[in-house]
Amino acid sequence: MAGKRAGRDIPLNLPDAPASAEENPLMKNARTHIATVVALGAALAMPLAFAQSAVSPEVREAQEAATEAAEAAQDAQQAAQQATDAQPESRQLGWNDVDADGNGTISQAESAALPALAAVFSEADADGDGELTPEEYRAHAAQAGGGEE
Repeated sequence: MAGKRAGRDIPLNLPDAPASAEENPLMKNARTHIATVVALGAALAMPLAFAQSAVSPEVREAQEAATEAAEAAQDAQQAAQQATDAQPESRQLGWNDVDADGNGTISQAESAALPALAAVFSEADADGDGELTPEEYRAHAAQAGGGEE
């Protein structure tokens, strides 16, 4: 009787959930974050668990080792995330991805995001104003055989 209360139908109006983690960018790295949080929580909880008893040198060494292991795991997870972020995406960049300032044109500096475009920027910039318009880009791509779209 989900959705019913005291004989009334209550609409749930839930958005459609993505079918998999690949479709939901928030779930992309959920497992690594959970593991990091669990390890860090365990390392931080150990001193509280042993606070009521006398701390022997062995326990203190174990606490320090657990804390170091949790910090190392967190550092490794952050390094892996940074390496993943540094890798180029497999999808092609669109006009809006390259147009960083959003003014509708691509400047010489913005073209550096695509080395192939930067190499032909001066040829594609027909009016030589330092800004590549969509029309100039289309004309250059058509002239070059359409291989740059």
